[in-house]
Amino acid sequence: MRLSTTSRATDWLDQFEIDDREGAITLLDAVRFVPGGEVVTGLRGALERFISHKRNELPVALVPILSDEDIDRDDESAPATVFVNFDPAQPIANNPGSEALIAQLIGELRRSSFASSILEAPLTLNRMKASRVRTLVCVTDYVGSGQQALDYVAAWYRNGTIKSWCSFGWLKIVVIAYAATVHGKRAIDSSRAVDYFDVLEIVPGLTELRHADPSGKAEEVCTLYARRGKVKPALGYKGSAGLFASSFSVPNNLPAILIKRSNRWTPFFDGRSVPVELAEQIGNYRPEADLPGHLEQAGQMRLAARKRDGHLDDRWETFIGMLGLLPRTDEEMSLKLGLDLQTTREMYKSLEGLELVGTDRRVTAAGRRALASHRRKPRRGNPRLTADTSPYYPRYSK
Repeated sequence: MRLSTTSRATDWLDQFEIDDREGAITLLDAVRFVPGGEVVTGLRGALERFISHKRNELPVALVPILSDEDIDRDDESAPATVFVNFDPAQPIANNPGSEALIAQLIGELRRSSFASSILEAPLTLNRMKASRVRTLVCVTDYVGSGQQALDYVAAWYRNGTIKSWCSFGWLKIVVIAYAATVHGKRAIDSSRAVDYFDVLEIVPGLTELRHADPSGKAEEVCTLYARRGKVKPALGYKGSAGLFASSFSVPNNLPAILIKRSNRWTPFFDGRSVPVELAEQIGNYRPEADLPGHLEQAGQMRLAARKRDGHLDDRWETFIGMLGLLPRTDEEMSLKLGLDLQTTREMYKSLEGLELVGTDRRVTAAGRRALASHRRKPRRGNPRLTADTSPYYPRYSK
């Protein structure tokens, strides 16, 4: 269910002037919402696949990523450094977010059939050394700007022993997340401290909001009503306008009017929480991908017109759309098609198998012919027959 059609949206939209409600609805319906159970299941699958496929990088130490304000240390002004002023095995804060559920997931994995590949609790430097841990896996549900994950990794890298292990290649640092924005993924991919980053789904942010609303009305109401309600930052943490939430985690980079309360404003996700009734109403909601719009931006005007006219073959629609949008990265393509990363990568492999795309992700001659055939308008023949309701009597002629 779209967020704008929930019962909660009715009260929230009443705070807007009539002329501004369309922009507010566009904002709500651009949010990707995932049930918490799906996030946990997805993360568990990603961790199990990593352990199964990286046999030469075992054993692993699993840790949930904590925000800097949740790291308990004596001197808050000093940078957090593991095993110096920060114990990574410390209890989760009294008001935990998704990190508490991720810690629970890690505990379940330690009791599973993968237990022999995972360092036992509690996590200590001596235990890591004695077990010759090869990989530190930092787990989170969501990467928005990427700053929280990078700060947490930095807390490990500041430890001289950990840094030397990494320098000698004895220890790798890995980040695994359920969802990430394109910007957040790029930030972590470019970090020299992170050896590998795996994410299941690329989710929308400010760039995608601007594409869905070329008039800029949604961004305008974010700024205008944040000022009126005295809530900030208007576009969320670092102005990234994240558009992702789950039933157990509402990130701080969503626009302020969605998450911040004041004596003048009530947010949609009040208290950055999602009541059970609201979560059940929304379910698993993914904003509809604007394939024709993306095709037009890629210069595929005739293909976009065929899509809008409903003349693309349903069985090939997504594949032809992918051909029309190439070349694109996996992350860009998954967003534009409204697919998760695994499905996007499988589609690339299928197109390569059909020789419509080369290994360089460029459309082949066969792919160009396939695109050309789908750009053509369907032919409509005119039989040139005139309707006649009179009886027909066969006649014989020599």
